[in-house]
Amino acid sequence: MTAPNKLGRLRERHYGLDKLPETVRIPALGNRRDETVKPFETATVDDLAFALLGLNERASALYREIDALRTVHDEARKAGALGSDIAIDALIAETGGK
Repeated sequence: MTAPNKLGRLRERHYGLDKLPETVRIPALGNRRDETVKPFETATVDDLAFALLGLNERASALYREIDALRTVHDEARKAGALGSDIAIDALIAETGGK
C-alpha cells in the first residue's frame, strides 16, 4: 500500500476537508480567456481565490434556478394544479391566458 499524497494526508487530518477536489478550476477572468484546471496540490492561494469566484457564480446561478422552479411550483399549487398537471399551463390559466 502506498502512502497518501499531500492532498490525501490533508483530507485525513482535517475535518471537513474530505471533499477537497483533485483539481481546481480557475475560470476565464479579465485578460485570461481560457479556463485553467490545475491539480489541487499545485494551486496557489490566488488560484483558490479565483476558483472560489467561479464557484460562487455557479452557486448563484443554481440558487436563482432553484428559486425560479420553486416559484413556479408554488404558484401552480396555489392555482390548484395537481401533481400530474403541467405547471406552466396552470400558471397561464391562472393569469387568463396571458
